[in-house]
Amino acid sequence: MGFLDELAGSLQGNQSDGHLPGQLQAVWHWVQEQGGIEVLLQKFQQGGLGEVFSSWIGTGSNQPVAHSDIHSAFGQAELQSLADKLGTDVRGAAGTLAVILPQLIDRMSPQGRMDEASLHENKLDLGSMVDQIFKR
Repeated sequence: MGFLDELAGSLQGNQSDGHLPGQLQAVWHWVQEQGGIEVLLQKFQQGGLGEVFSSWIGTGSNQPVAHSDIHSAFGQAELQSLADKLGTDVRGAAGTLAVILPQLIDRMSPQGRMDEASLHENKLDLGSMVDQIFKR
């Protein structure tokens, strides 16, 4: 089972529309458009959510994030960009991020730290990221 399948399986209980792999791909492309994981971390820190983001990287429990916090961290225009990719509204996009981001970041940091290439490589697609994480 690959990274995408594993992540999709772990999220399946939270998503009932059957479009999860497409949502993961859309979220990953959106993250890259924002400037990558490092920029996401900065936005969370600026929004007072640095501790939440750090919990996703660490080896402990992942703290939840509300869609309203996601909206505060990113703003209307950035979330509208994701909403367009997901075929939903801004609230739906924020809700999708609130579900997917904690587990995506957690899976990218299995040893409690982010891989440096994942932080700095903005052109990485999901397939390349999976290969890099599992050193394929």
